[in-house]
Amino acid sequence: MTQARMDPRTQRRSRAARRVRDLLRAAIVLEEFSAGPLPGEAELMLSFSASRQVVRDALALLRDEGLVKRIPGTGTLSVASKVRHSFSYMHGPEPVRDTEVVSHRILSTAREIAAPRVAERLRLPKGSACGVIEYLTYVGEEPYSACTAYVPPPLLDVVARGQQVEEWYRVYELAGFELGVTDQAVEAILADDLVAGLLNVATGAPLLLFERLVRDHTGTPLEYAFARVRGDRMTLTVQLPRHSWQCRRGPKRGPEA
Repeated sequence: MTQARMDPRTQRRSRAARRVRDLLRAAIVLEEFSAGPLPGEAELMLSFSASRQVVRDALALLRDEGLVKRIPGTGTLSVASKVRHSFSYMHGPEPVRDTEVVSHRILSTAREIAAPRVAERLRLPKGSACGVIEYLTYVGEEPYSACTAYVPPPLLDVVARGQQVEEWYRVYELAGFELGVTDQAVEAILADDLVAGLLNVATGAPLLLFERLVRDHTGTPLEYAFARVRGDRMTLTVQLPRHSWQCRRGPKRGPEA
């Protein structure tokens, strides 16, 4: 049934359910609910001024997303732990729960002739070699991201030790590098068969692709990488000022009383 032909009452219920879904998802991700079962249907109906069917439709949408599950006799439980990743400074994933540990597993390392874009980003001579590292990042026991990192050949052994650190960028600092600015580009993609298997998601599942260029404090490139992050494991957060001067000077003060 198309949206145009849908009964008006059904359209209103569908829109209401999606609004409740969005608000519930935000509350779950930000841990506004205590750990364990979500509030019951009657409490959710009161909280959102919604009918029982709207609440049930909203919970069904969240189940389709894999964020909650229904357990007969227990209720509806949150099952996905989202990592909140703020774009305020350069860092790795920050687990929501204190019991979750970030770890890395190196899948492969190799020396290859750098592709033109890799050579340009790493400032390598055309036709020269680069190091290639494939690795997985885990948050707790669940895979979080799959990454391909390109580095200048002298850094291949350094980055291969990333399996021993909790925060990926720390591997450079332990090797004596002072990190500077990192460029990040983010876009939404779908998981192919290989990445889906690595991340334990279905083929075609939503991912966030992070393309990054890591530099030291002098601007020298240290790493050019592509990280594919599970869309169901990450929430991006950032505070955006309205005007550029607020980035430099902070909030503008009004006239004194």
